Amino acid sequence: MMERGQILRLVGVITAVCLLGTAVVLVISRLIWGTALNEPTTIEVQIDAPEQVTVNEPFAVTIQVTSLITSSQLLHSIDLDTDYLENVRLSGSAPAYQAVQSLPLTHFASYRFETEIPAKNSRAIELMFVGETVGEFSGVVDICLEDGTLCLAQPLQTKIVE
Repeated sequence: MMERGQILRLVGVITAVCLLGTAVVLVISRLIWGTALNEPTTIEVQIDAPEQVTVNEPFAVTIQVTSLITSSQLLHSIDLDTDYLENVRLSGSAPAYQAVQSLPLTHFASYRFETEIPAKNSRAIELMFVGETVGEFSGVVDICLEDGTLCLAQPLQTKIVE
């Protein structure tokens, strides 16, 4: 027969394993499906990015966010895949982002804009990068509305040459 202390430890271990398993499932689902289960249908996004850039030279990626509804929306943040950011450096943006933070349990850095997207209109965000490593790199860009949990995932790919 097990003692009360052993039972409590066993319950604690089982709880910790369940919490860790849940975190792993959340991370894997974020990586595989992005935010597909919570993607907004109220915006349209177009990304204009060069296919090829020269190492150590600046380049721009323009993200055009269009509101499809009759009320304004808040562009909360643009989240960039840290795998992509390992090879390029974000040197600035127009308009300027207000803050940057790492998102726990994900491979994303969140750049907060809190910029209004006018009703039935567009807002352009220009991200200025510098390619730091020669190679072909890709990642996901999340365009997030309101409180940052309603995000539309888009691919981003850049080939950096000498």
